[in-house]
Amino acid sequence: MMDARTSHIDFIVGEDRRLSQIISRAEVEPLLRSMINAGPVWAAILDENCVPLCSQGDDKPAEQYHEIRHPLLVEGEPQGMLVISVDPATCSGADALALLARDALQLTITNNLKRMLTTEMHTTVVQESYDQLVETNQRLVQSERRYRELAEQLELKVEERTVELQKAYSRMLQQEKLAAVGGLAAGMAHEINNPNGFVRSNLTTLARYVERMKEMLNCYQLMIAQNTPLQQLREESERRRSDLKLGVVLSDTAELLEQSIEGSDRIARIVADLKAFSHVDETGYSDADLNIELEQTIAVLASQLSPGTTILRELQPLPLFGCRPGLFSQAFFNIIQNSIQSRTEGLQLRISSKRTDSEIVIAVNDNGCGIAAQNLQRVFEPFFTTREVGRGTGMGLTVAREIVRAAGGTIEIESLESAGTTVTIHLPLST
Repeated sequence: MMDARTSHIDFIVGEDRRLSQIISRAEVEPLLRSMINAGPVWAAILDENCVPLCSQGDDKPAEQYHEIRHPLLVEGEPQGMLVISVDPATCSGADALALLARDALQLTITNNLKRMLTTEMHTTVVQESYDQLVETNQRLVQSERRYRELAEQLELKVEERTVELQKAYSRMLQQEKLAAVGGLAAGMAHEINNPNGFVRSNLTTLARYVERMKEMLNCYQLMIAQNTPLQQLREESERRRSDLKLGVVLSDTAELLEQSIEGSDRIARIVADLKAFSHVDETGYSDADLNIELEQTIAVLASQLSPGTTILRELQPLPLFGCRPGLFSQAFFNIIQNSIQSRTEGLQLRISSKRTDSEIVIAVNDNGCGIAAQNLQRVFEPFFTTREVGRGTGMGLTVAREIVRAAGGTIEIESLESAGTTVTIHLPLST
């Protein structure tokens, strides 16, 4: 049998087996019949209790017959007897015949016993193997059930984490947009405050001028009401006009109005540029001229340009590109703003666009501080920034890349530290 602890097979043969369990009547009857034909008058096989298992011939042999007995062994122990009765006068060589029959029977017993032992051992091993397989299968079924439960739980957790990540990413994008809007609002406020400041100053000055004119008119009306002589009226009005400096007021009023109109027009242009940049009236998908989007972005970022900045435009005619213009304005804004912030003085910014046989290529190049080699592979990672805390969210290029990818394009960055950076956008031609 198989020992599960020692992993080997032990053969146990100590179980007692009776002769009747080992040989059958059908196996030994032909042998006994052949013996009777050879001369003996009676032949029988007795079990351990001397009960005949099989016999042939005269079952009541006479007393004058000679009886030959040979024990039959099972595993070395006598378990039966071969008995032969012969007539000494007519059967010679009976002893040899009995020995031959005994050896034949003994061989049959031994072979049958081996077969029985082999069969029992095989059955035991097979049964034990089957039991082990059943047990293993049960463990596998339990393990599969646990793994299935774990997989279901893991899938639920993955879905929950995915939803959380999507929400977190949406919040990050929103924060980046708010940061961009905040910076843009500050720049626009500065741009609008400049013309609004001198318009207000001009209007304040013009209000004082109006008061002087009103005072002069009141003086005229008073002197006319008093019937002042013409000569005296002329002299008094000239003196009053000189005191109120109406000559300067009249010459300055036209300039004040012209400057105020120019300031108002400038504010209108800023608002128009901001409106065009934001695409507030365009919320969906449309065909856009990306050169116009670049120009609008540059106009919006004009307030953030450092002193001495030079902008070189190399914009070739482009086909209309199907996209969400507002999103591309955001991408251009993030990229160009990075270039503007890369140098405080003497910035040289080159913005180019062209069409090839298969794509639109837009490049933004600057002579700014550049990006260190160890950071170049991380510039698109969310929250990665080399700026001081509070001066950058680290999401600008991440958002730009997602916008470009969503349109089927790619974005690349080449940079050398202290030598400048080039950001190149490749977009497939719209069909």
